[in-house]
Amino acid sequence: MTRRRQSGGRQSGKRLPSAATLRVLAAVFALCGFAYWMAGALNTWEYDLHRDRHIQEPIDFDSNTLLISTVRPEAKAVHLSVGAKITGFNGAPYTGLSQWSEIVETARPGDTLDIEFLAPGGKAGMVTITLAPLPAAHVGIARWAVLLSDGFVDLVLPLACLGIGFWVVLAKPQDRNAWLVLLLLTFPSVFTIDAAHATGLGLGLRGLWYETMQIMASPVLLLFGVYFPERSRIDQKVPWLKWVVIAPILFFWVVTIPFLITQYYGGGVSWVSLMDKLERLVNFLNLCCVVLYLVLTLDKVHSASTADARRRLRVLTAGTGVGVGVLLFVFVLLRHFGLKILAEDTPTRFWIDSAGAAIFMIAPFTMGYVVLVQRAMDVRVILRAGTRYLLARAFLVVAQIVLLSVAVTELVVPTLHKQQPQPLDLMAVFVFIALVFFLRFAVRTRAQGWLDRKFFREAYNAEVVLNELSDQVRRFTETGPLLETVARRIAETLHVSQVAILLRRGEFFELQQTLGLSPAGTLSLSPQASSVRYLASTNEPARLYRDDPDAWYLMAGMAERDVLNTMNTELLLPLPGRNRLMGVMALGPKRSEAAYTRADLNLLQAVATQTGLAIEIAELACSLASEAAQRERVNREIEIAREVQERLFPQAMPEMKGATVAGHCRPALGVGGDYYDVFPLSDGRTGLAVGDVSGKGIAAALLMASLRASLRGVTLDNPRDFARLMDKVNRLVYESSASNRYATFFFAAYDPETRRLDCVNAGHNPPLIIRRNDDGPHTVIRLEAGGPVVGLLPAAPYVEQAVTLEPGDLVLLYTDGISEAMTPEDEEWGEDRLIAAADCCWDKDADEILDHLFRDADAFTRGAPQHDDMTLLVLKLK
Repeated sequence: MTRRRQSGGRQSGKRLPSAATLRVLAAVFALCGFAYWMAGALNTWEYDLHRDRHIQEPIDFDSNTLLISTVRPEAKAVHLSVGAKITGFNGAPYTGLSQWSEIVETARPGDTLDIEFLAPGGKAGMVTITLAPLPAAHVGIARWAVLLSDGFVDLVLPLACLGIGFWVVLAKPQDRNAWLVLLLLTFPSVFTIDAAHATGLGLGLRGLWYETMQIMASPVLLLFGVYFPERSRIDQKVPWLKWVVIAPILFFWVVTIPFLITQYYGGGVSWVSLMDKLERLVNFLNLCCVVLYLVLTLDKVHSASTADARRRLRVLTAGTGVGVGVLLFVFVLLRHFGLKILAEDTPTRFWIDSAGAAIFMIAPFTMGYVVLVQRAMDVRVILRAGTRYLLARAFLVVAQIVLLSVAVTELVVPTLHKQQPQPLDLMAVFVFIALVFFLRFAVRTRAQGWLDRKFFREAYNAEVVLNELSDQVRRFTETGPLLETVARRIAETLHVSQVAILLRRGEFFELQQTLGLSPAGTLSLSPQASSVRYLASTNEPARLYRDDPDAWYLMAGMAERDVLNTMNTELLLPLPGRNRLMGVMALGPKRSEAAYTRADLNLLQAVATQTGLAIEIAELACSLASEAAQRERVNREIEIAREVQERLFPQAMPEMKGATVAGHCRPALGVGGDYYDVFPLSDGRTGLAVGDVSGKGIAAALLMASLRASLRGVTLDNPRDFARLMDKVNRLVYESSASNRYATFFFAAYDPETRRLDCVNAGHNPPLIIRRNDDGPHTVIRLEAGGPVVGLLPAAPYVEQAVTLEPGDLVLLYTDGISEAMTPEDEEWGEDRLIAAADCCWDKDADEILDHLFRDADAFTRGAPQHDDMTLLVLKLK
């Protein structure tokens, strides 16, 4: 069985309180820390700004032995000497430090204080002291310089540390290391702010917080060295070692609580000597904690199980080493040499102390960074970013300030003092201002590029290559070469061993390109997968750090996790199109196991964005080419169908005695469902047919061909019963067509000898017989008798009709595409206009009437698109 090394973060096998509960606890702890800081800050502010309102303590005495150790001028004036033992104040016996603190905080300069004491010889005595104000520490600029320096070091720095610690715990409440960082970063507040000015219950609460943080700092540092970023191998072998050091310190803390209570409110304790011995032991143990922390940390730098853990430790060591080292150098080492520039009455001290405190902030920021970040950047990467900023930005800012100052003092001010400035003076001012802007916008970018080329060649090359790649991918028109180029260049540039690209294929994102992977089977992700939804919603890279996963990974199903693990995913990049996610790129870890930096993510996101657009364009081009080819095939098929359909219409009209006939069909889509036919019957009559199949296009044309075949078949036996003929046609069409397909149909047989027209109408537009009367107006006869459309019902009754035509009669058989021809304003031509147009050419033969009617219809529609097939059959008797 494989043993997994236990991490120093979340506890394995232990049920932790909920994150919400822990955040509440962190808020309570932070409230206590901020309350302590606020109380100390108010006291510091009051005593620094209003020293004349407060008294100088006339004596100092040991809180345990109550022996006076220092007497100041006002105490010397009443002959109070060192070594006397305090027994009471203002007529009340001594009850503890709370009593003395109350006197000092409430008294004002000029008040008197009665001190009862026992002289070294044992003789009791009492003196009355007139209290003096606190002396002014500094005057003028020196005073404000010292105030600012002390305020920044003693107040701002601890507050910043508290904020960083609280932020770390809020971000990772269930991480043990985050709580250790919070405790460590609470220590600066008690290191710079004591509880000296508190009174009453506040003295006890602040004193307890002060002592607790002072005592716990070293054990917490040791525990941090044991568990961050993973448990030390030394602790795994000798887990009792840390408790040998920590247990006595915890015991001392437990003993300190009643000791403090008695010291503050009980007048002192009799076991002072024991506490002194314990304190010396604890001081030694504190030193042991620091030494053990250094030993454990340095050991883990070399023995950590992962490269990420080693990077974190290197960053932590470098950051805390610089921060704490500068703090010790400025506030301990330089003070030891007694340099004049650090004297309390010099403004220079403000700048040196503030700079030291500002640099110290590297330490808490480093501690927060190594705990919060999923994969730490290498120290070299951090130094690169810092060097770029300091040399390319901060230096230029300073240069701009210097140049601007020179311009103001040497050019602007003298020019303003001149009564009549010369043009050259004004030009010089503008030249200096232009120089400042030139440094701001032109030189900085070049300076950063120069630094990268000279000192960070690998990072510079990666940036150049990926920027070039983001420009090149737009030129690809095929998906395969595009994916292969992107995967290879990213792998070579960032030293990534595994790259996988999944593209949208139907309903899933399927694996299309791999590098360094040989997955068994097909890998795919659903659009509903947690990772895909996260990438689609944020359009930003998603890091996958399995030791501390983000919410989207925790919500992923087992199948999705298996796919991500198979691809050895450490970073997911969205490949966005214009309106949707085109694909996902999965990158494995770098061969160096270094983290993907923010610069890497920015460059990769730019490449991924251009790749997604290029994929969409390539697929669109492929789709357009496919559609063009398909359209060409369809057009060819339609052309063939049109040619076939043209062959189904009468190729030549039969000769009829005393009549002419003409017909034409104009489909709306190349092929259509309108039908007309003129064919001779065996008994000398001529069959006339017109129909309109529901719908348009190929499907309607096929049904039209079936209708023609059915009609030709049932007329072979030269029927006389047209109702029965139409019933047969209806059944044949019904059996050979879909349930939603039907046709309106009209069939007639014309006998030239008798001019008799026998017909039947199956739901079609009634054909028109236009007859001229001798008195002038024409008569219109509609052939309406018949029944329902054909092909819709399995059986239907039909009624035939017979009419005898007269010389000169005009018979129009048409489909609704003729009568419903529309203008661009959707106005229909209509039957009345059709009749009027026919009346105008009534005396012409069938061909001329046909042409005239189509021209009239086209003139009416004024070029509007034809929305339906237009068919017209004309029979004109002479």
